[in-house]
Amino acid sequence: MMNKLLLPILLISSTISAHSDFFGHDFNHNFWRDFEQQFRQFDDRIKQIQNASNFVSQSRNYFDNQTNNYIIQIKVNGLNKENLDISTNNGRIFIKGSIQKVQSTDQRSSTSSSSFFQSFTLPDDVDTDNINASFSDNILNISIPKLKQLEPKIQKITIQ
Repeated sequence: MMNKLLLPILLISSTISAHSDFFGHDFNHNFWRDFEQQFRQFDDRIKQIQNASNFVSQSRNYFDNQTNNYIIQIKVNGLNKENLDISTNNGRIFIKGSIQKVQSTDQRSSTSSSSFFQSFTLPDDVDTDNINASFSDNILNISIPKLKQLEPKIQKITIQ
């Protein structure tokens, strides 16, 4: 909206100042200086919002033979454990993260938000009742125990 309004104003002021001395040299010079300053502030603010709202998430999953657990590790910069949610449903694990930042000064206020979502299909042999998660140094560790395999029970049946 502001860009649509700003362009006609710039064109009109440029046309008037180019064809007459209506505003004078100082007005034109100050106008462009102020415009450039406002544009720089706007551009800097957009870059701050983009950098503040973006966070990186990298994941890896593997099976740990020593603990007999499936492990999911997600590195998330820019979040804390309060911004994370983990749940399971129908043989899948869902990991969500979101963050919302509100910044206010005397002249303006801005809100930015970012989120991510990852899901993994769980193997059939997991114990979903004993999943553990921890968060340290921007790394979310999810440990999913593997069910102990029971020996097949062979039972002899006598024929009567």
